[in-house]
Amino acid sequence: MKNFLNDKILKSIPLIFLVVILLKITYSYFDIKAREYDFAKKEAEVLNSYVIESRLYYQTLFLDGAIDINEKTLPALPAFSSPIISERFSKNNPLNISVKTVSDRARNIKNSADKDELKAIEFFKKNSDESVYFSDQNSKFYQYATALKVTYSCLACHGKKEDAPLHIQKRYEEAYDYELDEIRGVISIQIPVKNLNQYFYKNFFKSVMFDLTLFLALFISVLYLVRESKRVSIALEEKIEEKTKELKESFLYDRLTKLPNRLKLIEDIKQSKDAKSFHLALINIDSFKDINDLYGYKVGDEVLIQVPNRIREYCKDDNSVYKLPNDEFAIFTTTQMSDEEFFFMIKDMLNKISETKFNVAGQSIFITFSCGIASNKESILIKTNNALQIAKKQTKNIVLYNDSFDAKEQIVKNMNALLMLKNAIKHDQITPYFQPIYNTRTKRIEKYESLARIITHEGEVIPPFVFLDIAIRSKLYPEITKAIVTKSFEFFKGNSFEFSINLSIVDIQSKDIVKFIFNKLQEFEQPQRVIFEILETDRIENYQEIKNFIKDIKKYGCKVAIDDFGSGYSNFSHILELNVDYLKIDSSLVKFVTTDENSRVVVKTIINFASNLGLKTIAEFVEDKDSLDVLEKMGVDFIQGYYIGKPSSELNRDFKEII
Repeated sequence: MKNFLNDKILKSIPLIFLVVILLKITYSYFDIKAREYDFAKKEAEVLNSYVIESRLYYQTLFLDGAIDINEKTLPALPAFSSPIISERFSKNNPLNISVKTVSDRARNIKNSADKDELKAIEFFKKNSDESVYFSDQNSKFYQYATALKVTYSCLACHGKKEDAPLHIQKRYEEAYDYELDEIRGVISIQIPVKNLNQYFYKNFFKSVMFDLTLFLALFISVLYLVRESKRVSIALEEKIEEKTKELKESFLYDRLTKLPNRLKLIEDIKQSKDAKSFHLALINIDSFKDINDLYGYKVGDEVLIQVPNRIREYCKDDNSVYKLPNDEFAIFTTTQMSDEEFFFMIKDMLNKISETKFNVAGQSIFITFSCGIASNKESILIKTNNALQIAKKQTKNIVLYNDSFDAKEQIVKNMNALLMLKNAIKHDQITPYFQPIYNTRTKRIEKYESLARIITHEGEVIPPFVFLDIAIRSKLYPEITKAIVTKSFEFFKGNSFEFSINLSIVDIQSKDIVKFIFNKLQEFEQPQRVIFEILETDRIENYQEIKNFIKDIKKYGCKVAIDDFGSGYSNFSHILELNVDYLKIDSSLVKFVTTDENSRVVVKTIINFASNLGLKTIAEFVEDKDSLDVLEKMGVDFIQGYYIGKPSSELNRDFKEII
């Protein structure tokens, strides 16, 4: 800790406060904008109501005959009075709001609609059910409008000419033949934005200035605290470093011998991971418990002190000696030497120490040792300890680690794989990937094989060789089959492709799995698109079970393929009994078809055999164009492999290299 108060935290306070202020300002701005918008609309609605009532009132006076229509009363009509009233109203109201009656076909040019009002008129013509138009598209003002539609009252003057008042007939030639509900214009109310802004944003700017002033004060305060914290923290840091060093030494050094301990050894090994050469020896005092029991713990402690002193006499200066728990010691070095040199150095040292006696409290004691050694190995401490345990178990003085000791690691790998598989089943992470199968006759991809993968939470795709073997041994394989069947059926129900699913003999012999498959086939609308691949490499002891299974699934229209044909027993006679549809030629034959004559002969034999029986052949593991060309010439029906397409979570439908 370099500061009494964390500089980063202190410096982040103004930043956080600034963000809060900006968020507040932004919120206030949009809030005021929204309230201004609502105010403008409400104000316009009030004015519009007043205008409508005024028009209706004067209209009634004229229609009822309370006011005669003549040259003197004509200016009272809206067509004449609207522009005059609007101009005076706009000048005299504090917000300069204009209220007009406008039209896109005005007889009086002063009542002609501007471009914003024309938008409103067009809006009402397109949306006859709408009664109000309100827009803030023009940055200078809010536009409000209501439609002026022809009513029965309007037709009294603007219907048929012969029905209009005589004064109207004499004065106008074209103001007739209006139609009911026809839109003749709008009541337009325009509210200037500038004047509203002055009213609404006055307090907003005051609030912004207050917030910025507060931020500046806070910023200055934080700068002061940062400077003060540095001064206070320097003295505190020195004290903490001193105590930390003392505490670290108590953790990393043995109290009795003052030697570095196991934690220090682990730390030194980590720091030496980039060294070109590193060697470790673990040394255990044989029968040390007998020394404690015979001579007492005080003598035993003295022995533990003298042993590393003897070791140091024979060790080079660049070899580090460590005291491990109980009666164990370690020697670790990154000195450039061979494995054999380090082995013989330790062996010679232990022989010499064992030949001399330890004089402790008047007692002469001879000590022997067991030792494990490892050089230039990953996880060197674990592997050296494995060598030591073997030395103790086999009563050998010294054992050099080699890779044959790694059976334990394989057990750990299996346990990890089993744990991963169980977790994948629990969290539904077993997922099918689909590899395309290419028809050599039609030159199209027509089928896909569903292959099991595990997709971890981190998105890592785990291939089947990691978990299939442990799945079989742990009897979890049926869960994989269920997941692949369920998800493949769901995936392919939305298209017309055929798709294949692998089944092992274990699956077919499981009544639960067979019942599960039949239930899924009953639910699937087109079971004739399903192909089940039975592994030819499996040891089939009861062919009757296989024959019965194939017979039952063929009732649904499903097809059957023998997978990896040519890799195992390849009993051609049994193929006749099983009534299959496809033979999938094993990859061990296909991958050498361009280079090995024997492979070509066997592949050609399988193709001819299948053709004579009316079976189709599928060549797996095709990875290049040369293999494709050779297999096509041989007469294989379908091709599968990385050259056609890799397994993927989506369907690869194109194979452009062929075309």
